[in-house]
Amino acid sequence: MNSPELQVEKYLLLSVEQYRDLLQHAKDVLQVIDSCDYSQIDEQVLKLRELQAAAAKNDEELLPLLQADLPTWKKDRRYQMRTNYINSILEINESLVPKIRSIMAVTSAELKKMHSGRTALAGYSSQKSRQRSLRGIG
Repeated sequence: MNSPELQVEKYLLLSVEQYRDLLQHAKDVLQVIDSCDYSQIDEQVLKLRELQAAAAKNDEELLPLLQADLPTWKKDRRYQMRTNYINSILEINESLVPKIRSIMAVTSAELKKMHSGRTALAGYSSQKSRQRSLRGIG
């Protein structure tokens, strides 16, 4: 039979691994953004979301168990590692938000330029091509 302490240890060990992996992946995402290689962003964000979902699922089990004796667990080395990983992830997230906003602003401006360019080019279509499209085939 699993004692509550053994359950906490099991979930805590898994949580440390998950947040360590999340931190490493967040660093990878930051590096991809800094390198301006946006072709990998979708894949990287998808993996980041998967890692976050797994950590959240584990936390649903872990956090109530920790609350039962939080002062004791706060002294535990694994709990402290987990907290440090979470704090590091939060720091990276804070640096990612402005970068993502600026990328979105540049992308939005480029899309507007493309749209206005397309609208301008549409005004240059010849009368002959307009007539042909009205007749159907031919």
